[in-house]
Amino acid sequence: MNTNELFHQLQLQIWNITWTRYINEELFSNQWWGMLILLSILYAVWIKLLDKSRTFEILLFGSFVAVQAVLVDIVGFSMGLWQHNIRLIPIVPGVFPIDFTVVPILLMFAHQYGSSWTRYLTWSALASILFSSGISPAFQLFGIKAYYNWNFIYFFFLMMVVAIISRAVIQMIAKVVQINSTNFSSSKGFSLSPQPAAKRLSYVEETEKDTQE
Repeated sequence: MNTNELFHQLQLQIWNITWTRYINEELFSNQWWGMLILLSILYAVWIKLLDKSRTFEILLFGSFVAVQAVLVDIVGFSMGLWQHNIRLIPIVPGVFPIDFTVVPILLMFAHQYGSSWTRYLTWSALASILFSSGISPAFQLFGIKAYYNWNFIYFFFLMMVVAIISRAVIQMIAKVVQINSTNFSSSKGFSLSPQPAAKRLSYVEETEKDTQE
């Protein structure tokens, strides 16, 4: 058996173990319901407080945050730094609760209320403290996630890096869009105002024109 076949067989074994554990131990457990309630509350609060006039911008920002959070989670899981003991859905790693919800929502609030970089970094620092010293230890305490040779303070710095990168990318995209919009609007012969339609000749005018021709 070559290495590729060995890895494939191991993947099948891991999936069988994961599915069996999910059905027998994780699904509908107290921790599972707790995560579902937590996520429901977070989404409800986010929708309630969301600045609807900036929905697209904030969602785009949250998408950049989620991509980076998933990458961090996969790297940490692959290196054996943590594992997800309780998952909402049976995938490895269980990225949905934290990477697609908790971290993006916390930083989306920071982005929405942080109009300047100073205010944004302040809100991001508060969000990072809440996640690293509150939410992550709580997940470990209730057996939702286990950490190995890991200090929660590392999450503070990782989250701040993610926050800075996401904000910088969004501002760069906004600047590029603004420049391109300005150049397009000032193009020669281009106008956003509707032009009047050509006046149709009356039947008499058309007849006289044909006669003259």
